[in-house]
Amino acid sequence: MLLVLTLSGASAISHDLYANVFKKGKTTPESELRMSKIATLGLAVFAMILGILFEKQNVAFMVGLAFSVACCANFPVLVLSMFWKGLTTRGAVIGGVVGLVGAVVLIILSKAVWVDTLAISESAPNPFNGPALFAMPLSFFCCWFFSVTDKSARAEKERKAFDAQFVRSMTGIGASGASDH
Repeated sequence: MLLVLTLSGASAISHDLYANVFKKGKTTPESELRMSKIATLGLAVFAMILGILFEKQNVAFMVGLAFSVACCANFPVLVLSMFWKGLTTRGAVIGGVVGLVGAVVLIILSKAVWVDTLAISESAPNPFNGPALFAMPLSFFCCWFFSVTDKSARAEKERKAFDAQFVRSMTGIGASGASDH
């Protein structure tokens, strides 16, 4: 399982971030492979540091926190992108980032991290151990708010394209074949 997560993270870093965001699609397969190897090494070192830092925590609890972070960052964006025609790229990005940052901050301020792991003080600023109760609704709100306030031409184009995308995602009609990416 850990190997799959490491490879998924390395793939996301090398293909999604490095190739598409930083290099804007102007890479070679060799440079993506090199970046994937570097990302794998970096993720492994980061995982070891976190493992040492959180050695006294229950593994099942820590996995639950990781899923909470993913839930707060991804779930609102995924649900709204599938079922609400008003979602824009601006709303999705801001909502996802707010969910991610909110969940991480709430976890750091929880008793499990603030008191038990980092031993900063005797009591934690956040009395809850799970971030989803607050971070997920905040993410939904930000997706909605920043979408309805987006009056750009790109936002209008995205709203008009929703119906065709919805039919394609539910039925597969009009979907293209495999692509090399």
